[in-house]
Amino acid sequence: MTGRILTVAAVLGIAFLVVRAWPRGMPWSGGTGGQGALSNPGDSVPGAAINDLSVRLGTAKEVRPTGRVREFNLVARKAVWGLVPDRTTEAITYNGTVPGPTIRVTEGDTVRVVLKNELDQETTIHWHGLHVPNSMDGVPPFTQAPVKPGESFTYEFVASHAGTFMYHPHINSVEQIDNGLYGLFIIDPQQPDEPKFDREFSMMLGGWILAEGQAGGQHQMPGAQMGGMNMNYNWFTINGKAFPATPEWVVRQGDIVRVRLVNISNLAHPMHLHGHDFKVVARDGEPIRPELQQVMNTLTVNPGETYDIVFIADNPGVWVFHCHELHHTENEGVEPGGLIQVIRYEGNPAVATAGPQPTPTMPARMPGMGH
Repeated sequence: MTGRILTVAAVLGIAFLVVRAWPRGMPWSGGTGGQGALSNPGDSVPGAAINDLSVRLGTAKEVRPTGRVREFNLVARKAVWGLVPDRTTEAITYNGTVPGPTIRVTEGDTVRVVLKNELDQETTIHWHGLHVPNSMDGVPPFTQAPVKPGESFTYEFVASHAGTFMYHPHINSVEQIDNGLYGLFIIDPQQPDEPKFDREFSMMLGGWILAEGQAGGQHQMPGAQMGGMNMNYNWFTINGKAFPATPEWVVRQGDIVRVRLVNISNLAHPMHLHGHDFKVVARDGEPIRPELQQVMNTLTVNPGETYDIVFIADNPGVWVFHCHELHHTENEGVEPGGLIQVIRYEGNPAVATAGPQPTPTMPARMPGMGH
C-alpha cells in the first residue's frame, strides 16, 4: 500500500511540474489552420508572436531604424460631413474628413505628428496599440496635459512593429470619437509581406447618434448634450459612410485580398462575408502564427479591436460583407443601410441601390440598439 501511495504521489508531482513548466498561453492542442482548437483567433499565442516578449526572448527579428522622419500635420476641427448624400451632420474631424488621414509608415521610421487644436474643447491623440514612449501616449492627466483650443502639440516616436492600428483622442472620448475624430494607422514591415496581396481594403466601423426623422440639412449629434452617454446609435458607417454611400470594392477572380478591420465604435460588430471564407492572420497589430490561424466567414470585432483577414476571390459575382447585428445594417431603422460593403468582381455590372426611405418603416429604437 505504501508503495502504491508513493507511486501515485510521484505521478501527481510530475504532472504538477509539467503544468508549471508549460509556457503560459501555450495551447494544449495545436490547430493546423481551418477551424482550430482556439475559440478566439489570437488567443493562446505564445510569447514569440508578441512583439515585446519576443524581443526579450530573442526570437523576433530586430527592427532597424530606417533613418527616415515621416511628418504629418493633423488639425482637429469641426466640419460638415455627409454619411449619405442627403444626410449630413456637424462632425468633429481631423483635417475635415472622417476618418482622418490614414497614416502609413514603415517599421523603423521616426513618426512626427503635429496636432493643432481648432476645436472649442481640449483634445489629444492616443496611438491605439502602438508601442510609444510614455510621454507620447496622449492620455491626460497621466502622460500629457490636454491640448487646449488654439494650442499645438508634437508627437514623435519610432514605428516599432508592423501592423494595423488606429489613432483617436483620449479626453472627452465618447463625444469626440462618436462625432468622427479618429483615423487609421498602418505600419508596413521592412521586409515585404508574404504572400503578396493583389488587393487591400480597410474598414473603420463607426457609430453615430443623429436627430431622427430629418432628411437633408445639417444636424448636430445629441451626444454632447447628453453627456456623451447615449449609446442608442441610429447610424453606422464604414470609413465615415453609410450604405449605399460606401464605395464598392472591385476585385478580379483569383485575387488574394487583404482586409484591415478596425472597430472604433462602442458596440461589437459580427462581420459576415457572403460567398467566401476568410483566414484571420493578425489581431490587434500582432501576427497570428500560421498553425493558429482560423478560417471562418463571420468574425466578431469588439470595440477597440483590429483584425487583418485574407480571402481568395474565387467565386465571381456581386457579394456583400456586412455586420450581422442587423440593426447595424439600417439607417434610422431603414434597411439596407449602415455596415454593408459591396464586393463586385470585374465584369459584373454594378447593382443599383436605393437610398434610405424618407421615413422609417420600423421603430428607430429597437432591442439591441442600446447594447
